[in-house]
Amino acid sequence: MSKFDVSGKVAIVTGGNVGIGVNIAQTLLQEGCSVVTCSRRDYDSPPAAEGVSDAAGRIVHMTCDVREPEQIEAVVQRAVNEFGRLDILVNNAGGSPGADTSTASPRFFASIIAINLTGVMVFSQKANEIMQKQEEGGTIVNIASVAGLQAAPFMAAYGAAKAGVINVTRTNAVEWGPKVRVNCIAPGLIWTDAASFLAPTEEARAAVSASIPLRRIGEVQEISDVVHFLASPASRYISGETIVVDGGGRLRGGG
Repeated sequence: MSKFDVSGKVAIVTGGNVGIGVNIAQTLLQEGCSVVTCSRRDYDSPPAAEGVSDAAGRIVHMTCDVREPEQIEAVVQRAVNEFGRLDILVNNAGGSPGADTSTASPRFFASIIAINLTGVMVFSQKANEIMQKQEEGGTIVNIASVAGLQAAPFMAAYGAAKAGVINVTRTNAVEWGPKVRVNCIAPGLIWTDAASFLAPTEEARAAVSASIPLRRIGEVQEISDVVHFLASPASRYISGETIVVDGGGRLRGGG
């Protein structure tokens, strides 16, 4: 059996309807997991099921606002009721529009913190309750950002929230081990529809790519592959860590 084998595991992927999240869910499905995705938007058919030929019966999508603890509880319980256990939680939901820190309102700050940090804490708490009761425990993978490790102009609340996610990762790893491993991924610039405004033309994309040591913008699959690694037995002695996936951009102040 491969050290990367996650077949038969049950995963929740928050924000699993677009961009990085949908690719993470698809990757886990392709690797043999059953998956519950959630987002604030409802779907007749989960987007992550597209292109996965044997996804029928192994994926459920629920509407969930990660700012609402009752909705988080419902997602975790649905995973257990539907598939009998919970092995993997990927806290991917989040995001933020740009805002001038000097004029942004307290309500704006609170909303961004709630989506990007408080939701991670509550989802992790609820998942941990289930995982601690399982013989094999479980693993939690938090998606942060390089914005949590460096200055984030016009995204101060987002950067602060992601810095909090990195700290929560370390703290929960200490509190919840050995049953539950908790790790974090800090992506740099990854090519999604949401990120395309940063480089709307080929010339702009080339200029951004030139600022990154690996000379290109990251692809969503490159984040999903790290999630797969952290969810698998191959990472069995890793907990409390943050893996930066930015092509080296942070070393030059980019990403």
